[in-house]
Amino acid sequence: MTEAQSGFRHWREPYLLMLSVSWPLFLGLITTLYLLINLLFAALYRLDPAGIGGVSGGGAASFADAFFFSVQTLGSIGYGVLHPSSLAAHLIVTAEALTGLIFIALTTGLAFARFSRSSARIRFSRLAAVHPYNGVPTLTFRVANERRNTILGANLKAYLSIDERSSEGHRMRRLHPLRLSREDGIAFTLAWTAMHPINRDSPLWGLGPDQLAVGHAEVVVSFSGTDGILERPIHAHASYPVDCIAYGRCFVDMVETDGPRAVIDFSRFNQTRACPMPDPVEQLADRS
Repeated sequence: MTEAQSGFRHWREPYLLMLSVSWPLFLGLITTLYLLINLLFAALYRLDPAGIGGVSGGGAASFADAFFFSVQTLGSIGYGVLHPSSLAAHLIVTAEALTGLIFIALTTGLAFARFSRSSARIRFSRLAAVHPYNGVPTLTFRVANERRNTILGANLKAYLSIDERSSEGHRMRRLHPLRLSREDGIAFTLAWTAMHPINRDSPLWGLGPDQLAVGHAEVVVSFSGTDGILERPIHAHASYPVDCIAYGRCFVDMVETDGPRAVIDFSRFNQTRACPMPDPVEQLADRS
């Protein structure tokens, strides 16, 4: 789902809609509203065609004359040749001047709110992988900071969302925390490989792809931190349904050694390779 598509979920709340859509769509909506306001007032001016003075030829104002007269009024540009010359036109000008003040104030406020908000450019790997690490099956996924600025107090949480049924037959969607080997950091700049050991304390213990699919399970991930430049909180989230959890795969190493320096190759961010599991995942619960 694109940012613009997700923005239309807020169509009943115009403020949230205007903050969530993309910049091209935001400007397009403002332009459309601007034109509609001018078309509306142009139609009102046409109710009294003789109310606009200074028309070329001295006749009644055409719709084009009324439209551009509305543009001058709405933008408080100041009148040149065209000017109101009747009581009805003066009243419509008064209403449009007030509308123009409100329109400019609202669009200015929305633009400032969009510029001032913290936009997290946090990138999550397309897949989560399950592979052995130090002999323990481990769920891993990657997080990257695309802005490459410093994020202070970074915090990463993971949960298993799965359908469960009680002994009485009640069905409920439950969230079980997946404890990560490292859930926070003083500063986050480049990339982070999150790891969750699947041991007896893990909600994933004894569950393979088939069992997870039956429960419509997915791994839900949330990231939070503070932008080191703007000093504002940022948030991001992602989810990995069963078909995005690759068992027996592990991520390709992103670090390359170039002499005394270590270089991170972000083109490998989503690349995985085969890492066979030592035992079938379905048999993990039988381990002693």
